[in-house]
Amino acid sequence: MKYVIIGAGQFGRALALKLADTGNEVTVLDEKEAVVTELKDRVAYALVGDATDPRTLRQLDLTGDDLRVIVAIGEGFERSIMITGLLKEMGVKHIYARSVNTIHARILKLLGVDGQIRAEEIAAQQLADRFMNMSLLHFRKIDSSHALAEVHLPSDWIGKQLKDVDLRSKYKLNLLTVRRGVLSETGDDVLATPNAPVIDFPEPDMVFEQDDMLVLFGLEESLKKFAEHFGV
Repeated sequence: MKYVIIGAGQFGRALALKLADTGNEVTVLDEKEAVVTELKDRVAYALVGDATDPRTLRQLDLTGDDLRVIVAIGEGFERSIMITGLLKEMGVKHIYARSVNTIHARILKLLGVDGQIRAEEIAAQQLADRFMNMSLLHFRKIDSSHALAEVHLPSDWIGKQLKDVDLRSKYKLNLLTVRRGVLSETGDDVLATPNAPVIDFPEPDMVFEQDDMLVLFGLEESLKKFAEHFGV
């Protein structure tokens, strides 16, 4: 996929790096030269310019069905609206924009953006979910009742095969991935071991190893019960 991110503040920068790190072609446009200099070796293209100037936008490759343009500007939503309007005039098919308040959101909706991003609300929801599920290392809700969670391997599962632990029938959970790693010195996290495998599709005869991390999917209530039962 191709992404153009306009505005490389804290949110835009983090988004650009995440997308680039997962193999996407990312172009960043920002007015601040220092920000662009920092990013130029980490994304495909990084340019300095004023996105409210149509001449600047014309310098970007805004073609292709796989292109997504993200207006990531948070402060001064008038500029965000102006840039979004220019992109629509230029015929960009897929535009997403960060919205900072209700008025901004209404105007973006009228402009016909594909989606709005409320970064603060997303972060707050994820933090609230994390606080409510402290026993789960990483937790992400999928819908109102289902979630993904990463947990430590229960100690009494070491050396057992997946088919022996009855994960689906007994705990109503699906094992999506196993991440092999080593505990940090503090014991609070698991760090990826160099060249250690990530098992994308665990087979029934896979044998669990010490310090395996399990990525589980299921009902949020089932995940909580699993974590409470094993203390993981």
